[in-house]
Amino acid sequence: MPDKNPPQNGQHKLTAAQLYGSRNRLTLSPDLLRRVAELLGYGGVEAFPGGQLAPMLEVLDISDVVELIVLSQLSGYEMDPTPEQRAEAETARSLLRRISSGRYLTRKQIHDLLPPETVVLFKMGHPRLWGYAVRQRLPADAELAIPNTIEKDPTGPYTDQREAWLGRYITDAGNLHQLRAESEEVPVSEDRYQRFRLGMSLVDSYAQVWSSARGHWSVSPETRYIVPSRYGWCPYVFKIAEDGWRRDEFEGHRDRLMGTRGYWIDVANERLIHLGEPDPENMWQPKTSIAPEGPSDRDLRVAGAITGEIIALGAGQKNPVIRLRQRGRRLY
Repeated sequence: MPDKNPPQNGQHKLTAAQLYGSRNRLTLSPDLLRRVAELLGYGGVEAFPGGQLAPMLEVLDISDVVELIVLSQLSGYEMDPTPEQRAEAETARSLLRRISSGRYLTRKQIHDLLPPETVVLFKMGHPRLWGYAVRQRLPADAELAIPNTIEKDPTGPYTDQREAWLGRYITDAGNLHQLRAESEEVPVSEDRYQRFRLGMSLVDSYAQVWSSARGHWSVSPETRYIVPSRYGWCPYVFKIAEDGWRRDEFEGHRDRLMGTRGYWIDVANERLIHLGEPDPENMWQPKTSIAPEGPSDRDLRVAGAITGEIIALGAGQKNPVIRLRQRGRRLY
């Protein structure tokens, strides 16, 4: 989690904490993993029904819950945790209480609650800087941490895979207000990202989640509703505006879509919050306004079924794009 005053570019050398964070080789003992698995109901599932490995599609992922357990407790041992860290710990504890008492839904249960529209869930990772925001917080010798083989993140103009790796593993993604929203190296008119950060924390506002989650994704342009999720928890549901997807090219990869306009469905107040162009004066979060039109019955059905729910996405689910419902076709 973020320091209160993260060092700016070149102001410090790579620390051992940063290096070990980038080389995650932690393992838990088998007995601890079994206890977490029992907590999640794995003990009631036969491992090899009919001689075949059980698919485990209706359970929560053990790794997600282990992270929640650590997140719920860590700030209690830190000398001076930030207000955001304390708030995230409390949210993690609340989610764990719900999980341990079985108050979560399966993908099929959510599917059966949704109307026949294309609704896609995005599995969000931890908060990570992107693009020229990474350069503003790099240690002077950060390149020494990069291994010989790294993930091949699709990047694009004005950034590359090495910088994407450093943003994921080395730089601190907190206190975004301290970052400069423009770079001499990246003309604003050619910046197709216009954001500081990817990923999602448990205390992000709807505007920050939209900024991080609106793209780029390999999804159908017919996707009408998107659901960013962290550890299976879905605090917000967004509706993509008409012509609200932009298609961008990536060398060596499929084209991907970026949401340019949309709405947060504020189901509690039965209103739509319009999410417009990114604002460089507000950490690239979208300019917002209350839409004059209210949500449709279908909007409320989608948001009402999902907002605030925890969804069991399955054990070891690797695909970050998960269809919850598809227009014109039942998935279950």
